[in-house]
Amino acid sequence: MSSLDKTLANSYYEIEIDPKTQLPVAINMLVLTGTRGATETKGKRIVGGKHVAFHFKYRLDDFGQVEKVQVPPEAQKILAKN
Repeated sequence: MSSLDKTLANSYYEIEIDPKTQLPVAINMLVLTGTRGATETKGKRIVGGKHVAFHFKYRLDDFGQVEKVQVPPEAQKILAKN
């Protein structure tokens, strides 16, 4: 059983637009998830405590070249099953 609280997950994204072509060139994403009973929240937003944050940036011209995500050891502990 995971220690993650599946009811606590936030994600945000931003799409970068090339001002010359008006076409999207990149997508930036932030994904947060909380630990059951140890994450501070404000409403449904994670604001502190024990949580994991993943930051992804995809350049649209990098298709097929995205590297495997490296999860830091501390984040692995939070994500690991008990």
